[in-house]
Amino acid sequence: MTSEPKATNPFYILLMLVGVIFALTACAYGVMAVKMLKPAPETLDATAPLTLVTFLDRHGFRVLMAELGVLAVATFAAILTDDFWIRRAKAKAERLAQDSSYEP
Repeated sequence: MTSEPKATNPFYILLMLVGVIFALTACAYGVMAVKMLKPAPETLDATAPLTLVTFLDRHGFRVLMAELGVLAVATFAAILTDDFWIRRAKAKAERLAQDSSYEP
């Protein structure tokens, strides 16, 4: 009774990492949008130090689109390379099975 070997596709790890970062950025962008409905006076001051809210106000959309692009590329890469990683795991399992069955 042999089970299928587990294939580890590194693009899945990248997908999870970029997905979490994208979700956090999207939530922060949403909070910024709600916070700007009734902005505090210090938020509107141009001489105030750069905060996350002001950064997202200036660059948030570009950051979200860049993260979405990386997410799309990583998704396609994971889908396209999935067979490669599965075949590689099966070949490794077969080599291990052959090595363990070898008796001098």
